[in-house]
Amino acid sequence: MQEEKLKEIQVSQYTANTLKKQALEYKKLQETFAKRFSQEFNTQFYILSAKWLNSWKKYVSYEEIIANKTPCKEFGRITLGKINEDLEDNVEKCFKYHPIINHPWNTYMKQGLQENIDYIIVDKEIWEFFTNQHQGIAIIRTSNGTGKDKQVTVNLIKFNSVLLYPSIIKLISFDRMYRQTFESEVMQADRNMKLKDYYALIQRTVHTFKGSFAKDNNIRIWRYVTDQKDSFKTLFSEIYKQVSILDSDDDMCFDFKGELLTHHQYENIEDIGIIENNLIVFEFKDDNKPWCIRNQAVQVERKCECCNSIKVLQFPCICRKVAYCTEECKSKDYNYHNPRCLKYDSDDESVKSFTITSKSVKGIVGLSNLGNTCFMNSGTQCIANSYPLVEYFLKNFYFEEINMSNPLGTKGELVKKVGSLIKKMWCGDRSTITPTNYKKAVGQFQPMFKGYHQHDSSELITFVLDGIHEDLNRVKIKPYIETKDYDGRSNFVVAKESWLNHLGRNQSIIVDLMHGQFKSTLKCPNCQQFSITFDPYLMVQLGIPSQKKRTISFKFFKDLFQNTQMTIPFDKNKNISLKEYYKVLSQELKIDSQYLFAYSASTYGSFDFFDENKSIIEIRKSTKRLSLCFKKLSQEEFQMIKKFPIQFSNFYFESYSKKSYYKQGVFILDGSMTLKQVHLLIFNKIQQFFCEHTNIDYEKQILNQYYSLIYKSNQNYWTPCAFCNYKSCNDCEVKFDEETVEQVKNRALKIDNQCKFQIILLWKQSPFKQIKLPNIFDHYFKSNNIEVEDNYYKSSNQTSMSNNSSQSTQGGATLYDCLQYSQIPEQLNAENTWYCKICKEHVQAYKSMQIYKAPQILIFTLKRFKATNRLFKQKLETLVDFPIDNLDMTDYIINSKTPSEYQNENEKNNGENNKQKVIYDLYAVSNHFGGLGGGHYTAFAKNKFTNKWYNFDDSMVNQISESSIVSKSAYVLCYQLRTEDVNCQEKKMQTIQV
Repeated sequence: MQEEKLKEIQVSQYTANTLKKQALEYKKLQETFAKRFSQEFNTQFYILSAKWLNSWKKYVSYEEIIANKTPCKEFGRITLGKINEDLEDNVEKCFKYHPIINHPWNTYMKQGLQENIDYIIVDKEIWEFFTNQHQGIAIIRTSNGTGKDKQVTVNLIKFNSVLLYPSIIKLISFDRMYRQTFESEVMQADRNMKLKDYYALIQRTVHTFKGSFAKDNNIRIWRYVTDQKDSFKTLFSEIYKQVSILDSDDDMCFDFKGELLTHHQYENIEDIGIIENNLIVFEFKDDNKPWCIRNQAVQVERKCECCNSIKVLQFPCICRKVAYCTEECKSKDYNYHNPRCLKYDSDDESVKSFTITSKSVKGIVGLSNLGNTCFMNSGTQCIANSYPLVEYFLKNFYFEEINMSNPLGTKGELVKKVGSLIKKMWCGDRSTITPTNYKKAVGQFQPMFKGYHQHDSSELITFVLDGIHEDLNRVKIKPYIETKDYDGRSNFVVAKESWLNHLGRNQSIIVDLMHGQFKSTLKCPNCQQFSITFDPYLMVQLGIPSQKKRTISFKFFKDLFQNTQMTIPFDKNKNISLKEYYKVLSQELKIDSQYLFAYSASTYGSFDFFDENKSIIEIRKSTKRLSLCFKKLSQEEFQMIKKFPIQFSNFYFESYSKKSYYKQGVFILDGSMTLKQVHLLIFNKIQQFFCEHTNIDYEKQILNQYYSLIYKSNQNYWTPCAFCNYKSCNDCEVKFDEETVEQVKNRALKIDNQCKFQIILLWKQSPFKQIKLPNIFDHYFKSNNIEVEDNYYKSSNQTSMSNNSSQSTQGGATLYDCLQYSQIPEQLNAENTWYCKICKEHVQAYKSMQIYKAPQILIFTLKRFKATNRLFKQKLETLVDFPIDNLDMTDYIINSKTPSEYQNENEKNNGENNKQKVIYDLYAVSNHFGGLGGGHYTAFAKNKFTNKWYNFDDSMVNQISESSIVSKSAYVLCYQLRTEDVNCQEKKMQTIQV
């Protein structure tokens, strides 16, 4: 078959002569190259595919031509491919050196190729000889040595590499998802190249796409070695683990176990000895910033606090926050830094010496906003004014109780930062503290709070208190405890058993002061079977009962050109029909209910009418995105037997398109009316526009001169119009003839059974002299003293309605209302069912929560953020009135004693049987101002020493009156149990400490 194809190819005499000439020329070039190779000063050579060369030799019949024989049968009859395409290795992710187009290392060869078998080495003249005739891929390699020792390095060293830029490290610190910005690339290099020159080559290359790293001293090369198979994945995990705990304003530095490759240590690339699992890391540095990599073998360079130079800083300050390059710089900066120096900013043993003195601020101190950290400052002020907890920290008890073995804790890191901050806030002498270390610790151990986004103060308080608890948990090894069923036992027995189980795994100052106990009841809706459990809590979430009345907003059209926007409250519990609502509305509007007509309209011209038996709540829901309208029927409209409502709008022509400038309401027509009567009815409504005319003949003087009437066809593309049955209709004319409205309606519905009837008055000429079409209605209203949005019904009755609506919107609730409301049973949703042992199936049970025992410090969170659906929330601005003193919880707590008093109780004598008064006093409030996704947090707190209230607004602190405490912004409420011991303790504190 191949021979037949060759026979078909005819070689011309010209082609034959050309090929013979090429064969002889190549022989000559090859002989010249063989003689000059060792003598030439040239160090650059080309790789030529042996396979392609053999095909070419057959193509030109090289052997036969040289031997002066008859050409072979393949002479001039072979199709040659691209030169070297069999040698090139297509590497997906490879680094391209500068210049990208022609740098010899940017072309990769396949592994295991041998000289004179897979390729030969040629000079530039031979390469250009072939590429002048054929396409090819240039593979250039360099030689080293001279004379007989001259060798061409064909196989370059290939290795995996990573380019580390500070910007990439910063992205990784934000989120692990940015791993795609951190990629491994294949590189290759000549083994004989000097390492110093290789540094320069990388610098020149990176400068083409990262200009900021163009300086010689902004690049370092490392060798990373690991026992793991995937060295790249291992390196990424090590980097992420370290930088993920850093804030965005920190230097993005991490410890690196690798070897720095310098030209002082290695002369050539070959000397490095790169092996298969080695990863070469190229590190780049921003100007005036430290290196990303910290390594024990290399001294760390940082910015000097005084001269700002990047050097090895050997003179740190005692606060450990700043350091200097020389003793001279440290001395120069002393006067500036000393007033700001936090000598005990580290959380070591030195903070034990902090005590309250006469100069101490004693808790009246602001916290600097580090960037959207007002939520943190607000929550922290509430914690730092919980004085029983503060006293525990001030006495250094927490150092003795740090649990280093708790896997749920932070090995004491968080509690040390909290303790250090509280000590500064009470023992220090500064009016403002910058809580940088505290913020870092919070973000480190709860990534949700990392960075500088706005968060929730209640969530911050919960996290910090839970973190303190786990760090100070006295239970070193938590045992497994199996809970028992209720089984009809008394509340006290089950509650005490549950509490002791809780103490078996959790014991700390937080449990002692702040953990209470809920009684949770689940009841089956089918068989009434119930289950009771007792669970610990840190905070009590309180729902806010809705005091807001529902309203209906609508437009009321008392005339074709006059409408009033109205809002009227209604009782959502009374699901009345539209017909019944007409009666309610008639009393407000002083209109007979028979003369009211309801419909909905959109801004796009669509409208709909309602069945009088439809629920008003359904109508209200269905018109959320539409305008609900009520029309006052005229006497003529009311008396019509076959009422046929048609929407009516005004348009005018502008730039060859219709523009709507005044949307109107609805005409009520009788089905027996002719189209002539419709024309005249509409004309009668606007006849006052033509007062300048006398003895008007509508058909001759008005119609089609000043305006025309057309149907809004509303048909889709290339579908027949419902009124004329033409596919290319652009709104049909309402003819001035004897056809009835009912006939038009029936004809249209046969073509389109969903046809909507809308008549457009299309203006062509202004009825007023020197008044343009868009302004004719404004001119008419002004000249006749008519308001477009008429306030006709702003009577005492309407004012009364508005006030009621306003009051209902602003209507508040008390904290006692919230407590009672939160005890109302709620039915579980379908996604959170409960298994009933009697019914043997999962059911949507009713769940109720009651406070069984309350702790010494009782914290409430008001549920101000309500989910309207799965995606959106709304904030409730309801005013909740809460007691500042004397919060009586007696009726809202089942057992009047605190959980810590269980040891003194038994089944017969306990706080459930012998109930006592339970009174709490407010000591702190976290406030939230503004809406969702932002806003601002502040805190109010009562100082234990001055017994006065203060407003903590980030770094600003000022005294406030008790009358300012209760507001719509109150979010988290912190109360302390009133006891005789507490009152005595307060007096002691004020006398002894001060």
